[in-house]
Order: sequence, then structure tokens, then C-alpha cells
Amino acid sequence: MNSPESSQQRSGKRQILTSSGEDVLSSKGHWIVLSTFVAAIAVGFWLFSNGFLLTRMVLPDHSTAAVLPFSQSAPASPDGSVAGASCEWYPAKFERAIVLVIDAMRADFVTWSDEIGMVDSENGDKSDSQHRICPKPYHNRMPIINSLNQKFPEQTMLYRFRADPPTTTLQRLKGLTTGQLPTFIDAGSNFAGSAINEDNWLQAMRWQSLYACNVTESNKKSKASGYKRNLVFLGDDTWTSLFPEELSDTHAMENNNTLWNQQSEIAHGKRRGWARVRPFPSLNVWDLDTVDDGVLSRLPFFLLPPETDDESINNPEISAERKLWRQLVKQESMLTHSDFLTTSSGDNSMFSKNVGAEQLHNDWDVIIAHGLGVDHCGHRFGPDHPAISQKLAQMNQAIELIVQAISRSDKPTVLYVFGDHGMDSKGDHGGDSPREVDAALWTYSNVNWNTHEASKRIDRVLDATESILANLSLTDVLDGDLRSNWWLNTHLSDDYRLKDGKRLVEPVKMRSVPQIDLVSTFSMSLGLHIPFNNLGAVIPEFFASDSHGPDSEWGLLRALRLNAAQVMRYLEKYMDSSKSHGFSSEAVQS
Repeated sequence: MNSPESSQQRSGKRQILTSSGEDVLSSKGHWIVLSTFVAAIAVGFWLFSNGFLLTRMVLPDHSTAAVLPFSQSAPASPDGSVAGASCEWYPAKFERAIVLVIDAMRADFVTWSDEIGMVDSENGDKSDSQHRICPKPYHNRMPIINSLNQKFPEQTMLYRFRADPPTTTLQRLKGLTTGQLPTFIDAGSNFAGSAINEDNWLQAMRWQSLYACNVTESNKKSKASGYKRNLVFLGDDTWTSLFPEELSDTHAMENNNTLWNQQSEIAHGKRRGWARVRPFPSLNVWDLDTVDDGVLSRLPFFLLPPETDDESINNPEISAERKLWRQLVKQESMLTHSDFLTTSSGDNSMFSKNVGAEQLHNDWDVIIAHGLGVDHCGHRFGPDHPAISQKLAQMNQAIELIVQAISRSDKPTVLYVFGDHGMDSKGDHGGDSPREVDAALWTYSNVNWNTHEASKRIDRVLDATESILANLSLTDVLDGDLRSNWWLNTHLSDDYRLKDGKRLVEPVKMRSVPQIDLVSTFSMSLGLHIPFNNLGAVIPEFFASDSHGPDSEWGLLRALRLNAAQVMRYLEKYMDSSKSHGFSSEAVQS
């Protein structure tokens, strides 16, 4: 018979069991807490990615010059072209265009106020009866824009150019070329790489032969009938990473006769346009001058007659302009590049056997120039540093010289000067604060386009549209006041306030347009088709001056109809292609 266990032994076993049981319970509790934590993170990430990191499907479709977006367009021939069509959605208003991007050019950087610098003596207190309103370093530094607005009101217009977040250069360039609203994650063809494959106006210029009509007697003079535009690009290398094929320099192809030869001309029956592309590194925000110098040093190749030309030699005005262009370049080393070797040297990389100095000056169609000095100055010092005043003054003089060159040309030419985004009080951008999204757009042309009669036509069209919306009882679904966001204040007066809140400078109102509206406007004004995925609306001032016989609103109404049909076509295709589009068919049809 076994002896019974002692009370001490039994007590020890119970203690061991109790301790082991507590360990087991503690382990289970840790797993429960950890699982709950992981589940909470997963749910939070899902909510964040679906609510903030919005995605969209990139449609591979392209608009074509041959087919209008109307469902009742003329029937197309088997090769996709429309018989007898003019190959233009809208008759080109301008033969040439210059796009000058001043990175981070905020709306109030170009707004002018006569009150700044004046003495305010309204306050009765003697101690504060006289105080001068000293301008910020970034205000009233671009007087050429205000001067030309006053002198040529029918050739100019200044807009508040509202960006959609994220306000980064790469995302804004996507929107400014495709007419889309870029998200933090773009699904589809752009997800795996940086190059843009969706339809854009650069493709329309450089790949025009892919989407053009057959050349006929009626359209052979149309630029849409396979006419490749001669393109110049200078500046921020973000463009060449987004458009590596469209922005491909043709200098080598010209020299080895692979761009032009008799056989290719006969086979294509089209003009194969040349391109000059000079990208400069954009990531060194401490460097304020390299990109701007690269742009400013090369613009005279295209804007001024060749130095050996009689027009340059005998014209003191052009000689003075050439000198001013060189003075704008801060780094003398920039002028030692092979682009600036004498034409007699075979090593010059700007001129080829087929495209010399005269062709560069006379035959370009579109110039894109993107400077980064203002943006880098904001990142390095902030907008309140004196360096930004110097950068804006440099850009002001460059704009003045560009305008002088355009004014001498006998070709209808348009200049777009704009910022891709703004900057906050620290000089940063990327978010959606008012100062980050409010850029500026200024437009000038050597022909009248913003006439007083055009303003009256816009008012008549808006009044009629508002009346139609009211009669159809759609004001609950759509904003019945179509002018509600047309005129908005800039931030200029916000920087000049006393402690009691009194504004020393009156608010300055500016016509406001979304940035993506430039895409349809730019495209149709050059005789191009609107990119397939575009969501922007045409800027009415550009088309209201075009009349057609007794129907004085013809230009604006046609542009609006084409634009609306193109957007509707995109929405219908997007709904067919994406199950998560978020639209109901009833909403789209209404």
C-alpha cells in the first residue's frame, strides 16, 4: 500500500498547476490582443486606401481627328477616316503655341496691386498715421503681365489656375496633358511605370499620323491630315520621364537620313516633324539656376533670327534683345555646351544637315519650356526670402522678351504662362491648402481673341443655359448659377492685415478656371482633337470670338458641344470598363 502524499507535496503540485494555467491564459490573451491589433490595422489601411488613395482605370482609347465624338458623326470609311472631312474637330485659331511653365507660380505672385508701396494715412492715431505698405518679396515683381493686360485687353487674360491635389509636379503634368484628375495611385497602364500611355495632346502632335484622315484634296492643307508638329522642349526632365517617345530628339535621325528621305515621304505622304529636346535635372532643390539657365540660353535659337541673318545684323532691336537674353543666364558655363558651337563646326548638336538655324527659327510649331527656379527657391528658402524676388524678376524679363518675339511674327501665336501648383507659407507643396492649389495662368496672343463682343456672347450662352436648367428642374442636381466660381479672390490681401483684422490692401478678384480645362482649350485652339480621357471644359473666352455668319455664337457653341460629347463618350466607356466607377446610368444620362 502506497503511503499517502504529504500535504506539502500536494500543495506544491497545485502551485505548479496554477502557475502553468496562468501561463496558458496569458499566452491566449497576447494572441487575442495581437490579432485584434492586426485586424484593426488591416481595416484602417483598407479604409485609407479606398477613401484617400483613390484609384482609377486608365482607358487605352484615343480620340482621332477623323471621327468626331458625336454619335451622329459622318460614317467612317473602313480605314477609320471620314470621307471628305476637314480632319479638324475645330478650326485652328493659332498656328503656333509657346507653353512656359514657371514651377510653383502662385496666383498672387502675378497679381498686381497699386496699393502696395503706397502710404495709408486713414488711421487717426498720429503714432500710426503714416505706415507704408511694404510689399512681400513675391508681390508686384512681374509688372509686364499687368502692363500688357492694360495695353492689350483683347489679346490677354489672367486666370487663377486651380490645381487638383496632389500638388506635385509629376501629378500636375499628367493632368495638364491628359485632362484627367490624377490620383495617388493610377491603376491600369500607368501603375507599373512612370511613362504616360493614355491619350494626351503631345501624342496628338507627335503621333498624329496614327490618328489622321486620308489625305484628300479638301484636307491636304489641314495639319490634322498626318501633319507632325515641329516640337521644342526645354527644362524639367520630369517631362521626358513621362513622355519618352513623344519628347525624343530627332537630331541624330536627321543627320543619318532616317527621319527624312524620299521613300518615307512617298510612303507616308505626310510631314515628319523634327524635335529639339533639352531636359535638365530637376531633383536638386538647392540649385536655383541650372534648369532656368538651360531654358533661357536656348530660347533665342527659336525666337530670334540667326545671328548671321541680315535681319539680325541690321536690326539694333534684335541685337539688344539677344544681349538681354544672354544677361538672363546666370551661369556662363551653360553657354559652353555643344549647342552653342559655331555652325561651321560639325559638332554642333542644335543644327543638323536638314534643320539649320533658319529652320529652327521659322518652322517650330510648339515650344514647351519649364523653369524650376521659383519652386526651388521656395523649397530652399521659403517665399519670404529676397531670392524669390530675383527669380520672379528674371521670369518677368523673359516673358517680356518672348512677347516681343511673338509680336514680330506674322503667324498667329499664343503664349501660355502658368504655374503647375502654388506653395504654402514655408515654400512646400503637395497638399490641398489654398495656397498650394492656387496657381496662375496668363495668356497672350499677337491676334485678338478675348474681345468685348466675345464677353457678351458668353453671357448670352450662360443666361440661356441657366434658363434651360431651371425649366428642366435640374437645379437640384446641377448648380443653377454657372458663374458661382468664376471670380474668386487671390491671397494677396491676406498678407497685409493689421492686428485688428483690417485689410490694408483690398482683395483682388481673378477669373478662376480648373487646370484640366487647359487641355481641351489648348488642343482645339491648335486644331487638335481633345484627348479621349479628358474631363476638363473648354475655357469659353478662347472660342466666343469666333463667329460664323449670322450665328454669332457658333464658335462657343460648337466648342462646348464637341467638349460635352467627348466627356460623355469617355464616361460611357469608363462605365462599361470598370465595375467600381461609382456612377449610375441615370445620373450620367441626366
